[in-house]
Formats: sequence, structure tokens, C-alpha cells
Amino acid sequence: MLIVLVYVYLSGEHRTLPAAEARAIAEAENIPFNVLAHLDQVLIAESTPAYFKFLDLRAAFIKTAGLVLGVTESSLGIDGIKSILRDVNLEEYSVSNVSFRRIKHYGSEIKFDEVADLVKRYISSLCSTSKKASSGSTLDIILSNGVVVVGVRRYTRSLDKFRDRNPQKRPVYKPGTLTPEFSRIFVNLSRASVTNNDLFLDPFCGVGGFLLEACVIGLRACGCDINPSYVEGAIRNLEFYGCPPNVVVADACELPFSRADAIGTDPPYGRLTKVLGYKTLHDLMLKFLEKACSILRKGRYLVFAQKHGVVRESDIENLGFKIVEYHKNWVHGSLTRDIFVVKKI
Repeated sequence: MLIVLVYVYLSGEHRTLPAAEARAIAEAENIPFNVLAHLDQVLIAESTPAYFKFLDLRAAFIKTAGLVLGVTESSLGIDGIKSILRDVNLEEYSVSNVSFRRIKHYGSEIKFDEVADLVKRYISSLCSTSKKASSGSTLDIILSNGVVVVGVRRYTRSLDKFRDRNPQKRPVYKPGTLTPEFSRIFVNLSRASVTNNDLFLDPFCGVGGFLLEACVIGLRACGCDINPSYVEGAIRNLEFYGCPPNVVVADACELPFSRADAIGTDPPYGRLTKVLGYKTLHDLMLKFLEKACSILRKGRYLVFAQKHGVVRESDIENLGFKIVEYHKNWVHGSLTRDIFVVKKI
């Protein structure tokens, strides 16, 4: 197995979720991903070239990624970058473009014009308008946390792939529906594997946002909701995008499914508690987690959101889960979400 040094440029749309997604995608597809450095919006890790293929298929909060050519201290200025470029043949990587990214105010001593002038010496086609130049690889120069990361890009996020599935463009729209990108995060954090043809389950599926994202990347997906109109909407949305409408009307606390390889869901924050016959949202969540644990395969993952503080960590652990990750997500003034990634033990 060929191990290479890779850089991952994170989107910065959330403090912890992008890095978690980078790790989860590798874990889902059984690809090595040994993080050597976690910089501000940048990861440097040992992985394999196959990692880029799965980023292209799955990633939502990762902007770019590629092969590391070198890392230098930003305090060395342009000389540090020069020492890296001097030791590599950029023509071998078909480099014809350059991207200069400064994270926040890092590396203020390094100026873009100086970098551009330097790179031109090493890339003969940099200023070319030929088809070769426009289709060539991009040299990434990223400044973060006192270092400069220089690499050849192998993955670039395309937001156009998500825009066609924006909630307002679907046949059925429900207020409060998460964006396709955020829905994809839940799917990815669940470690559902495309390679293994895993079955992804959303027990509070609403009008099908999570199921859409699971389907688009090639997973088998099914879901349920206690609201018949939501289920009807999910079926219409899934069929519109060419996905199997594997959705039924059911109580998430009495799931009609026998097994799932991965579960990802965003339960209602109190709105349906009384409808479902539970005195409190805490009672509802405990019952749901208990049922989810009973159908989730051992060693597999559940990702769920909740209104902050509803279920305690001790509650989750007492039900047979190990907490792997916790992410806090501020939505608006009156709502902060806890996002838990838990593993059945």
C-alpha cells in the first residue's frame, strides 16, 4: 500500500466538524489517515491516493486536498518556499496554476506578489492561456499557524453538486430543513461505507434530506417518520432525484427495521414529544437511543443532534454506547445543538 503525505484544507464553516469529517470519510472507507499536524483549517496526514477519490465523492466541509511537497516555517519568508520548490519538479505533477491561501492573518511577512514571482520561475506555463494550463494541476500554498504548506492539489470541492438539492428546490419543502452540506456531514460522521454497500438509517427522516445525501454518494438508505405528510414528502423528494423511496410511517422509538449499519438523524426539538406520548423530550430521546442501540450493528456508529443538554453523556453510555465525538452547533439565539457521534460497544 502506497502511503503519501497529504494536506486537507478545511472550510472553516464550523470549528470542529470539518476535521471530524476528514477523519470519518477515511475511517468509513477503511483508508489509513494518520494526522501528523492539526493546524488552523489545515490537516497534514499520512494516507493513500485513494483518499482523494472518496473526498470527491463524499466531502462537504473540505475545500481542497492534495499531496504535500513540503512544509516550512513562515518566519523564513519567501526563502522557505523557495527551498521547497527548488527540490521538486513541478512539471512532473503537470502544475500550471497556483493558489495562495492565507488563513486569517498567519504569515503576514509573506506577500502574494513575491510568491507569484517565485513560482513563475518554476512553472513555465503559469501565465499561459492554453488548454494545457487551464486543465493542469494547481500548486497550493497555504499559510497557517506559523507554517507554509506547499502541495499539489488532487481534490477541489464543488458546491454546485449540492445546490441542485437545496431545500427550496425540492418538490416538497419543510421549514427548518438542513442544507445538503450539513446533511452530508451527518451521513459522513456515521461512517457508513460506500465500499461495503452499507445501509444508512434516518429514524426521524422528515422530508428526506439525510436520505438524499446518503443516496447521492451511493449508500443504501431507508428511513421513517411518524408524520405521514413528511413521509409523503420524503418519497416525492427521493423519487425526484432518482433515489429509492425506502421510507415508511413509523415511530422512531418503535422502529420497524431489524438492522442498520449506520444511523444519522436530527430529531425534532420538543415539537412532537407530546404527540408521541412522552412526558418530556428527555424521555423521548432515551427511548429512541435504546431502540437505536438494539438495531445498530456492534462497533458501528450513530450520529444524532439534540437541543443542548437534553440527554447527558452518562445517559448515552448507560445505554451501551461509547461517545466518540461531541460537537456544539449554535443555530440561533434560542437554539444550540449538541451533535454526538457514538459507537455501539
